[in-house]
Order: sequence, then structure tokens, then C-alpha cells
Amino acid sequence: MKIDLLANIDYIFGAACVEETESGFYASRMTSKLMKLYSATESAEIRAMNSSGIRIAFISDTSFVAMKLVLGRYSRPVFNTDIVIDGFQKMTFGPPEYCEEFAFSAELSGQGEKQIEIYLPNLCEATVAGLEIEDGCFVSPFHEERSRWLFIGDSITQGMTVSSPALTYPAQAAAALNKDFHNIAVGGATMDHRVGKLALDIEWDTVFVAFGVNDFAQNRKLADFAADTEQMLNQLNKRKDAVIYLITPIPWFGRTESNNLGLQLEEYRLMLKIVAAGFKNVFVIDGTQLVPDDPSCFVDNIHPGDKGMKILAKNLLQKIK
Repeated sequence: MKIDLLANIDYIFGAACVEETESGFYASRMTSKLMKLYSATESAEIRAMNSSGIRIAFISDTSFVAMKLVLGRYSRPVFNTDIVIDGFQKMTFGPPEYCEEFAFSAELSGQGEKQIEIYLPNLCEATVAGLEIEDGCFVSPFHEERSRWLFIGDSITQGMTVSSPALTYPAQAAAALNKDFHNIAVGGATMDHRVGKLALDIEWDTVFVAFGVNDFAQNRKLADFAADTEQMLNQLNKRKDAVIYLITPIPWFGRTESNNLGLQLEEYRLMLKIVAAGFKNVFVIDGTQLVPDDPSCFVDNIHPGDKGMKILAKNLLQKIK
């Protein structure tokens, strides 16, 4: 039995819009205005169009799930898809290297209804060319309404570079507390108040903002960084009863030298804390306490790998409790 995603939008999570293309169904995590903002360079556009955090989720008693994906541009050569059953059993499928089309079928163990959540590849464009389950089986959307977390940030929050999409820290943290989540982080991004304004077009009640590493690496003046942070928080505060977490940069292992302005990464962390102090409902989370300053936690000294992401998600949950 084929599933028409355009006719079953309530099966799709983490997306701002869904459209039918010649290749199949493409779900975008970005609104059209956000996509326009990130189209200034090809690199930013590719990363913004990656399917980070997009999930297809439903309840069914099907014995299998079959899917065909059309893969597009990618920010990292990782093309895996995760299927998570009842929140804990994870199966991963994906080609070892880039290919235009990839199909797989997953046999599901156990009898009766199951919660099935499919995480699309988080570091490449992915169009669903086909989604099929057992003929005659029961299928329905998730019954419960879940609060939604929004994640705004750079490559670390987008999920570079984990081995599969369910292992990003937003995915792990949200799953642990049974939260829906929407990830609009873009690799290479810096603090930009315009994103805060455009984020108001997305449904959310809690938001995590995580910038600073690229601001430091791209030699942004602290005054400009502070001004953008303040305006970002002002925009997000327009959402009634918003809960805002501001995450300072995690460790950059082995980086001791200043940037070209003579500034240390720690000075950007401090500036985030100073600006946040002016807001009652903004809670600062010290990124240096989320991941150990240990090379085994990173793939390249700055981007957490699978181990680092697991630790980051666990520590983040402890901080927000």
C-alpha cells in the first residue's frame, strides 16, 4: 500500500512545507523566506535544503516499510536514513557513497500497532519517491499532541557529522522527552537577528539558539555579535510565553590561538551571557559543560561525532531540567 504524503501531511514532522515534484515528495524545513535568506551562497543554500530533522511518522501494524529516495546535493557524504520503532529500536539504511536513487525495505518485528518514525538524511537533499507499507494494514497519524522545540544554529546543531540522522543532539534530546522538534540550523551560519524574526512563522513553544563558533572563526566584531544576539532574542520574545535557551559555543579542541581580531572564543561566550542577562525568560546553557574537551568526542576537533552528540544531548537534558 503506497502512502501519499501530500494527502497525509500530518505524517510529516519538522517541515515548514511539503511539495510534489517530478521526483516525488520534498519536505523543506525552511519557510520560503528562510530559504531566500540562505540562498545568498550556494554552500548555504545546499545546507539549508538538506533534510535535517525531517521525519515521517505514523502508527501502523504493518510488517514492513519500503522507501525509495532521490538524493540531491549534500553538505557531507553521509546519506543514511533511520527508522525508529516505538522510540527505541533503530535501523539504519543508506548507500556507502552518493547515488541519485536509493531504495530499501525494512522488516518490522513484533505484532500489533507500532510507532514508526523515519528520519530522512540530515546532510543531503532527500526527496521521497515512494513510501509503501503492507496492503490492508492499519495506519494513522500519531494520536497525541506534542509540544515543539525549535533549534536555530550552525553546523553543530544541524548535525555535522553524525553517522545517521537520529543521532543529532536535537533528535536525541527531543526523543528522550517525547517532544516534536524542528531544526532550521545551517552549517556555516552566524548569529543573525533576521532568522529570529522569520522563526516566528514556525510553530514552536521552546527554542534553542546556538551560535558563536562561526562568529569567532569569521572574525565578527563583538559589538556586532552582541547587537545581533540582542535583536535575535527580542524577536523570539514576541512569541507569547516563549521559553528561550541560549547555548554558548561548545569546546573547540586544541584551539588556543585568537582570531584575526585578537579575540578568544571565550570572549564570544561571555558576550552571549552578558546580552542574555537583560532578558528574564532567556536561560543560558554553558556549551563547555555539554561536551568534554576530548578529541574522542569530535570528528574534526569541533564537530561532535556519534559519541559527542550522545553526551551533548544527555547533558543538555540535565541542564534544562
